[in-house]
Amino acid sequence: MKKWLFVICFLLTSFVSFVKADDTEPVHYAYANYLGSGIYRTTGQNASLVSMPFSYSLGDSNNISYELRLPLSFGFFDFDLADLPSLDLPDGIGTVTFTPGLAINYQASEDWLLETYIDLGYGRNLTQQRGVTIHSSGVSALYHFNLKDYDSIWANRLYYASYNGNGYNAKDSYAALQTGIDIGLPRQYQLFGYNFQPRLFATAFWYFSEVNFLKPLTKDLSQAKHVTLSNSLEYGFTLKFTKKIGFSWAGIDRVGFSYRHSKNLSAFRLLFSVPI
Repeated sequence: MKKWLFVICFLLTSFVSFVKADDTEPVHYAYANYLGSGIYRTTGQNASLVSMPFSYSLGDSNNISYELRLPLSFGFFDFDLADLPSLDLPDGIGTVTFTPGLAINYQASEDWLLETYIDLGYGRNLTQQRGVTIHSSGVSALYHFNLKDYDSIWANRLYYASYNGNGYNAKDSYAALQTGIDIGLPRQYQLFGYNFQPRLFATAFWYFSEVNFLKPLTKDLSQAKHVTLSNSLEYGFTLKFTKKIGFSWAGIDRVGFSYRHSKNLSAFRLLFSVPI
């Protein structure tokens, strides 16, 4: 499994040298590490984001733990679910986003976990050779409880993200409140020698300042229009592995699939982390 993870990462990075020179902008890549992986559809066009939530533990003291966040995302154009069975992969990476940061987690009690983070990073549209500076911060409260034989998590998150263009006029920001529940089934299975637990989840997002996405273009940037992400719902499932797959700093302990829906945007998401 480690070999397969390495091959996937290698293939993703190798796409960079085969990028087409096309004037397009996806569902805004600056937010890739906060929107999560998925195939996002806006006004009839698809844009795909693949986000890997890499992190590294810095240790703990008493009830406080520290973590170095290393999320990395790639964006692709015109890639749809119909392309997956035939392995019709994109010709090249359209965007790259890297937003390192620091997370501090406080175990307030046996059931309550409080989290906070701050990120500062960079994103680049490789088709237009334009970059943006990105920063984000947030706080979360997670409550762990048992619902009969089902171990569950209720999560509430408040976070903010923004970006500014480097050398050109582009900026935007948004803030959101998220609440959701993640329920684990009282059974475990095995895949490639790794034990996992199936889990179901549902979550809702409320945006204090709505997220604006630049509509994908083909020729003239002056014709740009915006698509707004309004309050949305998401539901799906994950497989939670008892042991992390891959390296300690670049592995995954979950994989899953979900569907997010709002008025102007819908997304099928491939998940590599806690979905709520």
